[in-house]
Amino acid sequence: MTVTAVLLDQAGWTFIEDTLKASQENPLLTPKLIEQLRALNAQTILIEDEYIDRDFTDAFAAYYSRLFKRHTKICKRIHFFSCDLNAALNSPTVRGLATALQDCQQDYIGFIVLRPVHQAPIASAVLKVPPSPAGCEQHSLVKARYHVHILGADLYVDALPMTQQDQRIGACAQASIWSAARHFHARHRGPWVSMVGITEAAMMQEDFGVSLTLPNGSEFLSLRGMVSALRGSGRKPLIYIGNGTGHANWPGIRPADVINRYVDSGIPVIVGLGGGSISHAVIASGQVFSQQPPAALPPRPTRASFCSAFYINDDQRGPNLRMAINAGDPIGETTYNLADNVEFLIIPLPDKVFLPAEKAELFSWDLIGKYANSWPTISGNPQVQLGTSQQLGDEFVAAWNANEIVARTYLTYGWKYKHRMLRNNLTNATHDLLSETELPRYVWVTEFGTLASFSATDMYQRRIYAHCVVDATAKNMGDDSCLFFHAPGLVLRRVHSAADSFGAYELSTHIIQDDELYYPKLRGNIDFQGY
Repeated sequence: MTVTAVLLDQAGWTFIEDTLKASQENPLLTPKLIEQLRALNAQTILIEDEYIDRDFTDAFAAYYSRLFKRHTKICKRIHFFSCDLNAALNSPTVRGLATALQDCQQDYIGFIVLRPVHQAPIASAVLKVPPSPAGCEQHSLVKARYHVHILGADLYVDALPMTQQDQRIGACAQASIWSAARHFHARHRGPWVSMVGITEAAMMQEDFGVSLTLPNGSEFLSLRGMVSALRGSGRKPLIYIGNGTGHANWPGIRPADVINRYVDSGIPVIVGLGGGSISHAVIASGQVFSQQPPAALPPRPTRASFCSAFYINDDQRGPNLRMAINAGDPIGETTYNLADNVEFLIIPLPDKVFLPAEKAELFSWDLIGKYANSWPTISGNPQVQLGTSQQLGDEFVAAWNANEIVARTYLTYGWKYKHRMLRNNLTNATHDLLSETELPRYVWVTEFGTLASFSATDMYQRRIYAHCVVDATAKNMGDDSCLFFHAPGLVLRRVHSAADSFGAYELSTHIIQDDELYYPKLRGNIDFQGY
């Protein structure tokens, strides 16, 4: 292995910029990569001059090796560090160099693979997310751990990979699906699929339109083909389609709410964009919150009301870009925005999830409404001892009446939800009831706070009043999907009957004394790895 080191001084930045620009026909991609690397304080690069990339090897076998013009399959891989590696590079032995590299794990930013392809050299970019702008809070939610090995050193970066579309073998649709599929492989042990494999899977369901160009599918995929390709990566796609671009063409659905629910679950969302000259697909992977609470809330608001932008990977513009929700928001880094340009959303759900997040949240909102209506009866009963639950319930119902209850829904494993709640501020009585409640592999959890309790700048100061756990494997079961519900002073739960384990659920109601506010699930760099 030949490894070349370059210090990123003025000459070094010129060198890396020229390297990334070589044969690059897209004028947008290299400047954005350089901008992000500077924001990540890159100081040194290591270049593997002869790197065999599995993805390009597949593309080489399927296409480039069959051309008359000669091509090589040898790629380059460039590693970025936010420290000066001069001391390490001066080691008299390779072992000493490898050991020094291993000690630089915390300074490892990520890597870029350059393929020997004219016009589209960026095979993959796996980089950390740059720091958020002042006054914002970022959450990089869809990410997995990618290991690299250099001279025996084992380094890793937590990221969502991006690839530049190579128009000889795929379009933006394949590039977005590739990012999603590679995440599922790295994070959830899904199948490894290349761009070639994605196109082949899409062709199983495509119509004649893709045969108007050669190679078939190299210029576009239909929604049918995209769904087929995602199924080939082990996912069950869910699609939302508007009547056109703009919020007015999404009656009954707020696209920002939908995206936020799924990226908050660690599930990437493919966003189809249109309007004007735009016809494009990108993949959403995270959220950027404003530290200022929203001035006004829509009916049944969600945490997306606090969101200013989503992180997206755009195969034509770069990874980890901020796509603003509304036009004119200075936080945006793209020429398009969610409010004006979204046409469709594709959510690649895991197997055994048969209930969308939107229905789960709807069931949870209905329970909150029933709770608010029954609270005067519960709290006014002189035989019911509520303690501190009385004040919390009064506050919560007052917020309900003022449309200041905010929901946040995400997918998680049943066992992981119980494990998190073990560390939370639930009363012993509530926790005992939860521990005795049988849960499926996947559950939707909807947390309910108020505008005030969710507005704290410090995430550790945010609190929730209530939450609902919905069976994600249920379909057309209505209220029976809600297995556990807690709000101030009250727990509802559904369990299988001991007398008839295959019969109807048994519903039980429990009064809870001395409730406290408790923590929402903490995301980002705290404890989040998806689901």
